[in-house]
Amino acid sequence: MPSRPSGRSFTTSFSMNLRYLWSGRQILMGGSLIPLLFSATVLAQSSIPTEFNRHPNVNPLLAQRSAADDRRQFNELLRQGKAYVDNGNFPQAIAIYQQAAMLDGENAELFGSMGYLYARQGQFAEASQSFQQALRVNPNNPEYYDGLGFSYARQGLLNEAASAYATAISLGPNSPQSVKYRLALGVIMLQQGDYNRVRQLYNEIHRLQSDNEEAAVMMGAALLQSNEYEQLITFNNQALRLFPNRSELNLQLGKAYLAQGDLVAARRVLEPRLNPDWRSFSLYLTWAELLEQEGNFAGALDAYKQALRNEPTAIAAKIGTGRMYLELDNPAEAVWVFRDLTRLQPTNADFHYLLGEAYLVDGKTDLAKKSFGEAEKLYQTQGNIPGRDRTQEKLDNL
Repeated sequence: MPSRPSGRSFTTSFSMNLRYLWSGRQILMGGSLIPLLFSATVLAQSSIPTEFNRHPNVNPLLAQRSAADDRRQFNELLRQGKAYVDNGNFPQAIAIYQQAAMLDGENAELFGSMGYLYARQGQFAEASQSFQQALRVNPNNPEYYDGLGFSYARQGLLNEAASAYATAISLGPNSPQSVKYRLALGVIMLQQGDYNRVRQLYNEIHRLQSDNEEAAVMMGAALLQSNEYEQLITFNNQALRLFPNRSELNLQLGKAYLAQGDLVAARRVLEPRLNPDWRSFSLYLTWAELLEQEGNFAGALDAYKQALRNEPTAIAAKIGTGRMYLELDNPAEAVWVFRDLTRLQPTNADFHYLLGEAYLVDGKTDLAKKSFGEAEKLYQTQGNIPGRDRTQEKLDNL
């Protein structure tokens, strides 16, 4: 097979970027992904089996010519593939690399590059397969496990992703590279609710790299999600002395104060961070919740709208907007918001209930009965007895 190109190596950074984790979305993964860009100037030294090796009776001169032809074709395919990558034509680059793989089915970097390109296109199942092929050839490369873990995670295969990242860590547990694998595994553990494992990973990262701010954000998230507000307040205040510009730490701190009902402290932490040009959905959603608790419904409505400008499909911000319209005695707008939510999620009983409330305030009793009836039916089907009883009480009073 051709030897590995001596140019840039396949060094992915598929591990998840925690800066995006606190944006109000579930989990957005992916860091800077660096593919193997086969250098057009590299002449691969081929070890493709010659015809003479495969068939001893073949004329040795013909066999050498065949091997040389394969080498030239392989290098030409690498050159073409790199050109397509440079031009952003990933599908064509993949097609070219697949042809190259037919000449050299034992080139791990070639499969790793295809995995990268598939991932860039959102074809994560295909990316997983390519990384698995790379690992078949080179099972001791943690970067391929990194890419595999990323691809699994984007398919929602969290157990498989966790296993891949754990293997990447095990191949060099004390190496600097293992920090990013631990961060990626920590994000998976956050989504799975394994906060003790997140603590363990944080401690391991701290031992290797005590000034890693991503790890601090990860630990703060674990404390916030596990409702350990006092510990979070202590931890994040200490972390902010080291990383004063890390907005996620401030946001987590503000959320903790808000959860404790300390609106003054929450305002002190959150207000200096407000900036209409900074597209932080989570900041404005939290700020809206603070203003709502303070009774500033007009301000809360503006903040919910700002959150929606930053994240137009966010359900939580839509609900908040509808609530504020009701508080501000604008039921017609609330009806529009909640009706839109029932279209987006027709089996969500809460949305039908809220729509019924809006119709009721708007004086449209028949429509309110219809929405409450739909909510009651859904609550019953879903086994939500308190929701069903609450809705039935509404219907009884109409």
